[in-house]
Amino acid sequence: MNTKNFAVAATLAAGVLLAACKTQAPAPEPAPPPPVAQSQKLSADGLFAFGKASLDDLSDAGRTQLDAFAATLLGGAPYEIVHVIGHSDRIGNDKANLQLSNRRAESVRDYLVQKGVPAARITAVGRGSVEPIVECEDRDRNALIACLAPNRRVEIRVVPAR
Repeated sequence: MNTKNFAVAATLAAGVLLAACKTQAPAPEPAPPPPVAQSQKLSADGLFAFGKASLDDLSDAGRTQLDAFAATLLGGAPYEIVHVIGHSDRIGNDKANLQLSNRRAESVRDYLVQKGVPAARITAVGRGSVEPIVECEDRDRNALIACLAPNRRVEIRVVPAR
């Protein structure tokens, strides 16, 4: 190959490489992380009388918590679903505790629906005493009731819209 042909070939090759560099699309932005579910734990003792599932005797503090949560759902970021999960302590039998935790979850769900949260976007389930936060040694009944208070709770998990 003579010098002139080599120069032409080199120029063409350089032009093709430069053109290829200029036409490449920029790397895509990394995908944002998936939305994270938000969770709030409400003390059942602040919402219900011991061993009860009715919100009839709801304390002012409990009402304030539920009202604020409903307002957040209605005015906040879009969400797919709200899971209301009731829990009980281990006092009593497992069947009764499961029923109590289900009724508590349903009471909170119904309250949120009355405040305007769409019923189709809320689930309610009870888990009984199978997910304790604290373990307590056997004590006299009043001390045991007080010690196990953190286990009596309602958790609300909000799954944000994607």
